[in-house]
Amino acid sequence: MTLLTSWVLDPLGASLAAALVGLYAMGLVRARRRGVPWPWPRSVAFLVMGVGSLILATCGGIAAYRSSLFWAGAVQATVLSAVTPVGLALGDPVSLAEKTWGDARVRQLRRALRGPVARVLMFPLVSSALAIGSLIVVFFTGYFVASTSSALVRAALEAQMLVTGSLFVLPLLGEDLLPAWCTPPVRAVIAFADGLLDALPGIFVMTASPVLARGAVGLTTRAWGPTPELDQKLGGGAMLLVAEVVGLPVLAAIIASWVRSDEAAAREVDAALDALAPESVEPERNRPWWETDPRFTDRHE
Repeated sequence: MTLLTSWVLDPLGASLAAALVGLYAMGLVRARRRGVPWPWPRSVAFLVMGVGSLILATCGGIAAYRSSLFWAGAVQATVLSAVTPVGLALGDPVSLAEKTWGDARVRQLRRALRGPVARVLMFPLVSSALAIGSLIVVFFTGYFVASTSSALVRAALEAQMLVTGSLFVLPLLGEDLLPAWCTPPVRAVIAFADGLLDALPGIFVMTASPVLARGAVGLTTRAWGPTPELDQKLGGGAMLLVAEVVGLPVLAAIIASWVRSDEAAAREVDAALDALAPESVEPERNRPWWETDPRFTDRHE
């Protein structure tokens, strides 16, 4: 029960959540003033799944117990790497900014997101490797142990999880951030493959031996809760579960985009065919056979 009621104030998480809410709300207000339609499900996903999971992971119970329970730290890292970026990406903040900001700021945003460095980092193979590799590095080095006793290291870990997760999912669910060959069918294949690879960190943690958190006093010497060995297995299992469950909305969003893309293509083809057709063509009416038979046409004249 204390896991649900315990809260801490994490400076990075709280300030980042406030900034995200403020900027997104500003974009929604500007969109309303300019008459730009914006689907409300995107706003709900951004605020609830994106910002909400960020607050829970950095200021909620799992943040309060991450220095005492290994599985809490494992869940926190996975949520920041997978759940929060997906929620933010489903809100499509890039498109909202491009539709509501001034031309100069939009050009700066496009240069930042479509520059050579960004294209390399957001390339699916690179970004997926960064996201998965970051989780492995956190738990198979002294990174996580150091974060339990240093606020600065903890903030760096949280920022790293958010950035590496966003590099993969933001372009995958956004528009015009990936090469032209990354059509919705290709994106669906990428998301499916990444969903399989996302299981690796959890499996590695769950089956690792000896205990990964050795040296962390609070994680290995407490007199309550699961043993360190069981705690680690619970953490690996939780990582596996969270990573696989969050892949479902990603795949659903890509399939929905695929359907919309096909419908838009069909409308373009119909419009092109309509443009090629003569503007005024009288429909051919059904006539009796004798009116068109050469043997009788002269008799009717």
